[in-house]
Amino acid sequence: MSENTAQEISPNKLVEKYGPMVSSLAYRIIPDPFIAEEAAQEVWYEVLKGLDNYRGEAKLSTWIYTIAYRVIKKYGPSTNLYDQEFLSYCFDGPDVRIPEEIDYDEKIWLKKQCDRCLTAVLQCLTPEKKMAYVMRDGAELSYETIAKVMDKKEATVRKIVSRSRKKIKNFLEGQCTLYNPSGDCNCRIKKQVEKYDIQAEYRKIWEFIGELTFYAQSEKVFPDKNYWEKFA
Repeated sequence: MSENTAQEISPNKLVEKYGPMVSSLAYRIIPDPFIAEEAAQEVWYEVLKGLDNYRGEAKLSTWIYTIAYRVIKKYGPSTNLYDQEFLSYCFDGPDVRIPEEIDYDEKIWLKKQCDRCLTAVLQCLTPEKKMAYVMRDGAELSYETIAKVMDKKEATVRKIVSRSRKKIKNFLEGQCTLYNPSGDCNCRIKKQVEKYDIQAEYRKIWEFIGELTFYAQSEKVFPDKNYWEKFA
């Protein structure tokens, strides 16, 4: 879909095109999936409500990302510190057993548990740093776009993302068997992840697509977050 004026835009096409990205931003920034869904839906409420007033001063995608940034940031955690209890549960809690009765595939269930852990890892960043990092390494937006969305200089955004990458990488090296299968991982579902060889899906992406950031890979491996569907 090209960057058009509001009169040429189909709301359904708009939501279908940008819905996954908005849902991913909300999910990665906000640990609670129910609150993340609420935030993503508020983004679309604001976008569709303001569509008639969009005049093309900024690219349509940048306009949507800016609304998403403002709304999701409002919902995000107020603390700048780790959620120690949540991270402890993900990485140092008791080993997990796959429930005897689940209404979908066991592997998908495990992927969702992994995705929760990866979202927990991001709580080591401040809300602003999380937004910059997820927009770059999750949604793969350009530095120029992120700078416009956050109303910052591009050089500042680059510094924020670079420092965030180092912090996240250091954490994942020792805590995530998906990121570092040979590391000393304390993940509570490590045994099941290895049993189903979920790491293999990451290796396949690297082989066919090339070098990607870890969180961009996660978006391709893990189940979609369909927070936008009621608007489509």
